[in-house]
Amino acid sequence: MNDAPITSAEAMVQETDDDTSFRRLHPLSIILKSVSAIGQNLIAMGVLYFSVFDQNIVYAGLAALALMTIIIGVTALIWSRFTYHIGPKEIRIKSGLISRNNRSIPFDRIQDVSLEQKLVSRILGLATVKLETGASAGEDGKLDALALADAQALRDALRDYKSGIAASGSDRTDGAIDSSETDARPPIFAMDNRRIFIAGLFNFSFVLLAILAAIAQNLDFLLPDEFFNPWYWAEQLSEQDVVNGLSFTAQIAGAVGALISLIAVGIGSGIIRTFIREYGFRLDRVDTGQPGFRRRRGLFTLTDMVMPIHRVQAAILRTSPIRQRFGWHHLKFQSLASDGSGESDHSAAPCAQIEEVDPILAETNIANVTPDLQFQRVDAALWWRDAVILTIVLSAVSIGNGLFVHPGLYALILLAIPIIAVMFLNWRYHQYALTATQLFVRAGWWRRKLTILPIRKIQTVDISQSPLDHPLDLATVTVGIAGGSAMSPLKINDIPREQAMALREQLI
Repeated sequence: MNDAPITSAEAMVQETDDDTSFRRLHPLSIILKSVSAIGQNLIAMGVLYFSVFDQNIVYAGLAALALMTIIIGVTALIWSRFTYHIGPKEIRIKSGLISRNNRSIPFDRIQDVSLEQKLVSRILGLATVKLETGASAGEDGKLDALALADAQALRDALRDYKSGIAASGSDRTDGAIDSSETDARPPIFAMDNRRIFIAGLFNFSFVLLAILAAIAQNLDFLLPDEFFNPWYWAEQLSEQDVVNGLSFTAQIAGAVGALISLIAVGIGSGIIRTFIREYGFRLDRVDTGQPGFRRRRGLFTLTDMVMPIHRVQAAILRTSPIRQRFGWHHLKFQSLASDGSGESDHSAAPCAQIEEVDPILAETNIANVTPDLQFQRVDAALWWRDAVILTIVLSAVSIGNGLFVHPGLYALILLAIPIIAVMFLNWRYHQYALTATQLFVRAGWWRRKLTILPIRKIQTVDISQSPLDHPLDLATVTVGIAGGSAMSPLKINDIPREQAMALREQLI
């Protein structure tokens, strides 16, 4: 007879088939979801206050109170009808107010489990568990919200099952011990605030302007009628005596200053966005259960996910000319399921030097580029063929506009110069190399991407020829990877057809 105490992970997988075995989410989730829903309706209430209620505080207050009552009531009803049960081999979720849904998610189908804690949830000690099976674009099951200890125990019970460890034979007591042991070891990679700031400098973004524009769109009744019309503002500036009285040099300086201000806003937005997403970034090796990487990050929303190493399909190194000049790279892993943000590429080191990247790659048995590795460049038709087409189209457009609209529009042909220059640079950087175990593919000049793909992970190899490829006897090789993006698959463009056929034979 086994008198060993029942652990919290074991308690979560005790199965009885009656309704009493089903649990509800933490009661505080009613408050969390109600506050979130009320926050989403604040702008709508502001619009009603200024428009429908004509700034009558009494009517607006009564409407807000009624809205809050409805939201809290509906949220409480949804909470009462949402139950879940953790069995030894599956998770069952019952939900729905009118149409009831009883869903079963077998442990065998679950690919990734991630924990997420928003700011208020962290204060209250709650967490959201996201389950992903790879059957849909987002998470396939979501428990929002559980007590943090229960969420960690559920994650560890799933990882134990996937690794073949019987819960009854496990010496682990709960998820918190596993977390403390992980925290006690030095991380494989981590970023302090200085490193996050550096990463933000390279993540140019106009998200701040987009937020301000969205707010302005919702409050457009408070703005002038022509506020979003750029021609209106151009006309207003041209009629200003202050502007007209400036010298040509001063006007150019003003335009340059406006451009610099716009760039500063973009850099500042990138830094803020990066701090919010990557704050406290830490990557650890997890050996209990299935070996994997445990990644934690986030300022307002803390995400805690474990990615099994055996599910890593490919490594991706991203950089840019400026970033590479200072030795910074962004390492991602392509996996079978998306991470907490919905991306199929898991960020493993957002801003790292090569000597920091190599140990992470070594954990997955993926080798980085060596100095003696010889890359092959694709055919030059990749750039000059498109350059000829672009030149013909732009010539026709510039001549037509110059003859019938304004002679100054003949200058449109000059747009071909920078575009063709980028085409040429993209061609020079598009290269590939093949070793006995791995395929390396480079793409992009400004947004540089190096994909390192173990040959054993390749699912399909397709060879295609466009109408423009046939006369030059060229072909494009498309490599299929489990978990890869259908919108942007791995491609080697414009290589000789016989060479493409030989490459396919080597890959499969």
